Amino acid sequence: MIRALTLALGLVLAALPAQPQTEGAATRQISGEVVLSERIALPFGTSFMVDLADMQDKPVATNRMDAGDAQSPFAFVLDAPTDLRLILRAGLRVPGGALWLTEPIVLEPGTDPLDLPPLRALTTPEMGLAGLLNCGAQYVEIGFLPEALRLRFNEQVLTLAPRAADSGLYFEDPANPATSARLQDGTAMLRIDGAELAECQVLRGDDELTQGIWNLTQIDGTAALFPSRTELVFFADGRFSATVGCNRLIGGFQRHGGILAFGRIASTRMACSEQTMAQEQRFARALDRVDGYRLVPETGRLTLTAGGAPLIDARRQ
Repeated sequence: MIRALTLALGLVLAALPAQPQTEGAATRQISGEVVLSERIALPFGTSFMVDLADMQDKPVATNRMDAGDAQSPFAFVLDAPTDLRLILRAGLRVPGGALWLTEPIVLEPGTDPLDLPPLRALTTPEMGLAGLLNCGAQYVEIGFLPEALRLRFNEQVLTLAPRAADSGLYFEDPANPATSARLQDGTAMLRIDGAELAECQVLRGDDELTQGIWNLTQIDGTAALFPSRTELVFFADGRFSATVGCNRLIGGFQRHGGILAFGRIASTRMACSEQTMAQEQRFARALDRVDGYRLVPETGRLTLTAGGAPLIDARRQ
């Protein structure tokens, strides 16, 4: 049931018009610092991420740094177009895919440098291909999982279950029916503990990741063996499936604007050639490092990145 619902929502999102961007547009500096809500020792390979997206949640600018042995707060500076409304997120990705993220902040166009107040990053559970709702002055992240809907706002994450509806899509908190979400025709009505938010408009239409099959051409600096036999598929409910020539790999992913992270991976156990096994291991290790992506729909090219550098290249089948 949930797969049909996510497909229906995906069609609504894909129908939204693209926001134009100007080549060579003027930029201004956006600066600030991110404070972790928890005092933790960060493992080796943790990435500090700052991401700017347009109002469809398509990446506009990113900043990636190795967190090393640094501790909170984490300072950042990046250049942003002056003529676009932008969505800013920042946070940390640790190996294994766990995320600490700030809530989305909408920045209005302007030419003056902007120094933001400290931003709090919180542990963020899986939300799959997260989108964004504009509910009046409140911005809410929305994401689908195979059997649930999640909403992230006001430093909380709500998990709602699908329920039968006469029209549109309807979800409800199993432990608190006074909290619900109804989606229809590009809008959403949210009820939190019985209080209704203003009617929400869906702001994002970037579902290009989930369109079709991606053939891998390069994995961590090495050309892929038999690219036509490889594939990477993203699903709208936060699952992915892949093969790099022999075994089938499955797992989950999270996408928030230009932030992309993969979680635990399971694999079949077929006997494969030595070269193919080496490629599978290289691919799995690379996924563990991914913290972003670049996608060019016009050419059908996808690059998964780590620290801003290309890590996995693919082309649409």
